[in-house]
Amino acid sequence: MPGPAPGRVRVAVSDNGPGLAPEVARSLFMPFTTTKSEGLGLGLVICRDIVSDFGGTLEAEPPCGPEPGGSLFVITLEQAA
Repeated sequence: MPGPAPGRVRVAVSDNGPGLAPEVARSLFMPFTTTKSEGLGLGLVICRDIVSDFGGTLEAEPPCGPEPGGSLFVITLEQAA
């Protein structure tokens, strides 16, 4: 995972689960898209919008570890003065 641009910070959150299927990864941030039987499909959309309100981004990236699977989400924000 490359470092952030100057004046930006990155927070990475990862797990060691089965990872994201390509068709799921393509629609992660689309409202009302869920793989859960009782999910609303709004969690990541709300998270992305909150981060965006602070001038940042929320992205799903391919895992960078040696083990297969897992998910990696990266929040990038402006560095505080």
